[in-house]
This record gives sequence, structure tokens and C-alpha cells, in this order.
Amino acid sequence: MKRAVAILLVLPIFLAAVGVWAGNAKKPAVNPMLVKKPPQTAEIAALVVPKPKQACPNWAWAAAVQLMLEQQQTTGFDQEYWVMKSAGGELCIEQPVDLERLKRWIDGEYVLNDGSHAEFDATITPGAPQDVSYFVNLLQKGRTAMVLWQGRPCVLKAIEYDEYIYPNGQRTFEARKLTIIDPLAKAPIVFDKTKDGIADLGGVFEVKVGPVDRFK
Repeated sequence: MKRAVAILLVLPIFLAAVGVWAGNAKKPAVNPMLVKKPPQTAEIAALVVPKPKQACPNWAWAAAVQLMLEQQQTTGFDQEYWVMKSAGGELCIEQPVDLERLKRWIDGEYVLNDGSHAEFDATITPGAPQDVSYFVNLLQKGRTAMVLWQGRPCVLKAIEYDEYIYPNGQRTFEARKLTIIDPLAKAPIVFDKTKDGIADLGGVFEVKVGPVDRFK
């Protein structure tokens, strides 16, 4: 009996520490002491995505990778660099984006403009963003990630979300909407979880820059 009581006491704390996409999880149980804050938005208001040199999916993801690196003060790895590395030339590849293949092209040690060495590490989250709080914090730091929407590589601009505060002070988050930018389109795309199909989101791709061996 004591063990069962301990599990029941720990479970709310565990749940409160997790932020998930609302389409994949039930809302927090009704609790008169649970505080739900008004909808909030984390965004990069002045986000500018590099224009792809060619109107092709491979140039779109290459532009997104260039942007993610530049947001970490890492330059010299523009879209032409990644297209050349992945295609062997400045080619237009109309095939769907394979995130696992992108990771293999990007991961590794690189020499930066100042002669120092850095490690590039790509991480993949299948489907919709799972840890909403992580992506909220990422956007608040002025950094973005690439989101596959209907197979098209897009750049995350904003997340509208609900925040719940538990009596113990722990918080949990639920995403309501994503605002993403297709480098090959003019207008931003708003993904509303109450209207749009969750299957349209094919994964989240982020590139991190750190000291050599940091990610090993």
C-alpha cells in the first residue's frame, strides 16, 4: 500500500515536467487548483529565411540549415555548401526530404572561419514537436528548427501554446498552433491542431553547434 501511495504522489510531478504537442496527449486532468494561463506565443518576430538559390526542396532545406547555423554565430556554411556536399553539384533535387540522410550529411567536425574546430550535430524529432517547452525556449533564444510539413522543409517561426501550473509549481505546455515558413513560398503557414491533420507534420530537424566531442 505504501508503494502505491508513493507512485500516486510522484506521478503528478512527472507529468507536470513534460510539455507535449496537444494532438498526441490528453489534456491535464481537471483540478480546481490547476492554473491555466491565457494562450501565449513564443516567436522570432523578425525572422528572415535565406532565399533558396533554386526553387527545389534540397535548396530549401539547405537554406534552413544555413539559417540555423547563422543563429549560432556560425558562418561560411551557406546553402551552396550543403547542396554541393549532398548532391555533388548545384543541382535541383525534387525528391522528398529524408531527415536521416540529412543528418548523415551534416553530422561531423568542421573547421570554422577563424580556424577553430566545431562539432555539428543534427537531431530529429519524428512527427510533431514532442517537448513543447523545449521549442518555446529555443524560439525565445532567437533560434529556430526545420519542420517537415506535407513533406516540404519549412522553418519554425512561432508556437502558440497553453501553459498549466500545478500546485507544486511545476508546469506543463500544450501547443495550439505552429507558424512555419516555407522558404519556397511567400506567406507563412499556420498549422492549427484543431483544424489540420497531425500527419502533415513529418518531423522536426535541428542542427546544434558545439565544441568537438560535445555530442559524443
